[in-house]
Amino acid sequence: MTPSPLNPTPRRHKILIVDDDPGMVHLLARTLLDIAQLHFAVRGDDALTKLAQHQPDLLVIDAELPDLNGYEVIARMREKPALAHTKVVMVTSHNTSSYRQRAFEAGVLDFFTKPIDRDLIRLRLEQILNGEAMEYIELDERPLPMRQAAASAPAPVAAPARAPAPAPAPMAAPAAAAVDVNAITSELFERISAILLQAETLRERVPAGASAAELYPVQRIQEECAEVIQLLVTISGED
Repeated sequence: MTPSPLNPTPRRHKILIVDDDPGMVHLLARTLLDIAQLHFAVRGDDALTKLAQHQPDLLVIDAELPDLNGYEVIARMREKPALAHTKVVMVTSHNTSSYRQRAFEAGVLDFFTKPIDRDLIRLRLEQILNGEAMEYIELDERPLPMRQAAASAPAPVAAPARAPAPAPAPMAAPAAAAVDVNAITSELFERISAILLQAETLRERVPAGASAAELYPVQRIQEECAEVIQLLVTISGED
């Protein structure tokens, strides 16, 4: 049934994820797939094209990219009136104060270091997309594995009285073998990562001052990889 003009279907938020690491893209996509329509880019110049094309509500971008860095993408985006107020979150492997300072000076709303805390970044992005006030959380600078180990460590309790051992449960019949979609998509992401690495090597071999036509074949490989990533994310979200 067609939505009534008085009750239009709410517009779904759009997020553009920009990262040249397909594994990181896969992780972010699986974390955010159900809260927004996702688009992807693997280079800064491709990000600028996708920004103009999709005009997302939120840009999630790495600080380091093969061509333009994340800060340059943000600066060029701000020059476009239609994109000047696009919200930005940065996700990067760099955790130094200079990277953070530069990000916040560029108008980044939040800054996450890899490996990311999936629950925290999902909460933050939902708050940003919904325009909610963000409660300040003091950052724990310990590496993520140490934080996870501390959070999962059981509290000390008194030793319980020993109870009789329960009778062994009857053995269930073996289940039919199922296709592991996550394992397949993860393997494909690894292969796309290798293709992108080779494409970047080819791009570096193109002579300085080469024409757009000479760069086009490598650029198409990278753009097609971004499209395949989008398809894989869609498939993995259906399991």
